[in-house]
Amino acid sequence: MKRLLIFIFSFLFLLTAQSFAHKISAFVDVEDGNVSLVSYFSDGTPAKNAKVTVYDSKGNVVLTGRTNKEGEFDFKIKRSGKYRAVVLAELGHRAVVDFTVGAPATSESKTAGNTEAKAITQSCAKSTALPSVEEFRKVLREELRPIHRELLKVEEAQSSISYKDVIGGLGWILGIFGAFMFGYCYRRREGGDAS
Repeated sequence: MKRLLIFIFSFLFLLTAQSFAHKISAFVDVEDGNVSLVSYFSDGTPAKNAKVTVYDSKGNVVLTGRTNKEGEFDFKIKRSGKYRAVVLAELGHRAVVDFTVGAPATSESKTAGNTEAKAITQSCAKSTALPSVEEFRKVLREELRPIHRELLKVEEAQSSISYKDVIGGLGWILGIFGAFMFGYCYRRREGGDAS
């Protein structure tokens, strides 16, 4: 009987043990078919050398690749539509992010955007040297990094297990165990009276 109880309590303890694995998240920025994916673990460290697979809306693989040492993966998609990126990091950590490339715009917004773009280009052309696209992206990533970390902290806080959850789970387990032991003792007592 003691062995049965020890086995049951050990099994229940293993079921309720909290996993301390950290979660992985991915963020996608899309601009004119250029896609920048950034992936981090919940502690803010980048997901280095993680496998990235991009699927179209029909589930077909569009491309695969790996993140760099900063957890970044840049690629270009020529066709507009909805896509899904799946990031697989070490020890089975997985993040899924959906994104859209080439959202349809109305002709008014296209012409208004072109006019604004021309005005900005002309005003910038008059000023001194402009940064290259790569330099601009690097600065933008550095500026967005704290925001990504804050989003990870919020996501972690929302998905973490609180003490109330643990105590509630233990209450359920003890209740089920109590019902099992009640039935076990009742059968044993009924069996003892019949003999």
